[in-house]
Amino acid sequence: MSVATRQNPDAGIIRTCPHEARINLNYATQGSLADNMAPYWALCRFIRAFDGGTSFDARFPWLDGVEPHPVSEADPADDDSRESVEVSLYYGTDDDGNHAGKIAPRAEFDLPQDKPMWQPRIQVEGAGERSAHFHVRPRFAGMTHVETGAAISSPFDHADQPDTGFNVNIQGSNLELDEYPHWLRCACQALANALDDDWSSEYFTRPLSTSNVSVHERYVRLSRSLGEKLTRMGGALHQLAMLLSTQDTSKGAYFWDNGENGGAMFRLVSHADAASSMIPSHGLGTQAKCYDPEHKHSDPDDPLYHPKFGLLFQRKMSDIRINRETVAWDRRHALVEELEERLVNILTWAGVPIAPSSLGSSNDSASTFVEDWHFSPAETPRDLDLHDDPTPQIERSQESMLVRAFSRMTPADESLTEQLVSDGGRAHYDDLAEESETSETTVYRWLKRMGDAVESQQGTITFASQHLREKFEEIIGRTVTDVKTSVEHSLRHTESILEADAYERPSGDVFESWREKWGARVADDGAELQLGSCLPHPDEGVASAVNAAEVVQDGFRAWKDSGNAPGHFPGRVRWDDDYGNERVAEANTLLQHDAQQARSEAVERLARTFEGQDVYETVEDVRRMIRAGSTWSAEQIQTAVEIAGFDIDIEEHARPEFEIPG
Repeated sequence: MSVATRQNPDAGIIRTCPHEARINLNYATQGSLADNMAPYWALCRFIRAFDGGTSFDARFPWLDGVEPHPVSEADPADDDSRESVEVSLYYGTDDDGNHAGKIAPRAEFDLPQDKPMWQPRIQVEGAGERSAHFHVRPRFAGMTHVETGAAISSPFDHADQPDTGFNVNIQGSNLELDEYPHWLRCACQALANALDDDWSSEYFTRPLSTSNVSVHERYVRLSRSLGEKLTRMGGALHQLAMLLSTQDTSKGAYFWDNGENGGAMFRLVSHADAASSMIPSHGLGTQAKCYDPEHKHSDPDDPLYHPKFGLLFQRKMSDIRINRETVAWDRRHALVEELEERLVNILTWAGVPIAPSSLGSSNDSASTFVEDWHFSPAETPRDLDLHDDPTPQIERSQESMLVRAFSRMTPADESLTEQLVSDGGRAHYDDLAEESETSETTVYRWLKRMGDAVESQQGTITFASQHLREKFEEIIGRTVTDVKTSVEHSLRHTESILEADAYERPSGDVFESWREKWGARVADDGAELQLGSCLPHPDEGVASAVNAAEVVQDGFRAWKDSGNAPGHFPGRVRWDDDYGNERVAEANTLLQHDAQQARSEAVERLARTFEGQDVYETVEDVRRMIRAGSTWSAEQIQTAVEIAGFDIDIEEHARPEFEIPG
């Protein structure tokens, strides 16, 4: 996949805004056993001093590198600009009012052994809906449940981690990831100041390597009409959903809910294995979602009239696991960059302008991007790459599957394909054989010839993707009864798609396009060409629109058109025939066979030019051909006139002008 070229490469790219986040930060201060958990003990001391908890207003300095929030009324030019927040400290309780948490204390902690250790909570509410909840929990090797004695595992059990420490589980929204530990430090310092207690500026500064991010979302707010480019049928999300579904081992889903009174939601969930199909350097599974508020808003000047478009990283969505692991805290900036880069690229693939100041659709009074209480259109500071839309490339691959499948279809194959389409694209092989009145052996041969276009798992046969099923349904629905005409029609349809794409490819890609089309590969030593398609031998097999010789001839032409030396073309060809048997032939044999066939067809076309003439007109035409420097041999011309119905000897009637080429 190539990097896309923008019409104005100097124009800025929109910056995304953070939404929700879930973070686990593990800490252990250096020193003695007690010091390793010093911040935890200090927070427990604060809770006792505040008689169970407290809540008060405070002012936090803005983190370096983070601009004041749009609704904070802070002056970005003020170096001492601060954000007004509310800080709350309390300990968690269960439904009965008892301390939440079930971690039994170590004996050396000098705590009651029948009571769980406290788990302090800190809640911070900032400008607008900026908020963070910090849940501080003790951690040490060999933890047990205070009631059952069962082991409670944690990263502190590992030999390469400190023996004791504490964990901070964070949930919040509308903060940059680096702001969460900043707010935690500020909140703890404010609590200590309120009690005139000590608090070290070193606390909460160096998370352990086991810290991670499990959830994070980035978003922009789009004008309503441009949002439809993402959500409409055939829009960017729909196209990606259909075309990514063919990726091996990938999982995903496409959800939509148009809502009765608002709250429309469109979500594309894609597994991590499909990420590189969109952008080669990416590896995260995400949920792309375009959604409205829960209740409908009718005023175009209201930001909530316009949808959010966000990209959410998480390990699991409903029952679909889309990422195998969380993202390490020290890779949080790479996470943000990948989310922002993919979100921006999806916008470009949908045809949405990505410059912060872009004008909106003519149907909108709004610009492309709509400011809300958290998102403000601004240029991203990140170095993002824009990539070409991957859907044509994936579609090109799937159209190639169609070409290969239809090129080798027999009447029985077409019947089975039509039956699978009628069954909704999913059928068991024995049901398919019975419904199409064929044998199971025929079904197995059909599967072999269909290649990657269909899949068989535990006897159930399906199309490789929804996109392929729709294409087969479209093509078969338009074919005529005669299988040969049907196959040729299908080939023309799919070839036209591939040929149209060729205009967008550089000339050096001609052989690569042919290779993709037929699933072919050249062996590492360059001596053998391996075709990934079941093709009849030119002298054997069932009648087919395309045979192995014709495919190799096309490949040879593509090889030369790509600038390769003809003498370096692989000398041997290996492929499976229409019965699934492996065949090997010299490339020259197949090329000569196709050339002979081409010459035979050319002679027949020449014969048709003589039809309807008398012998004198035919001889005169032959003489004109010779005077013009014809490349036809005497034998070919003689054959052509005989096919046209003339019982004459061209050599005799054409002399003295006619001279047999040497």
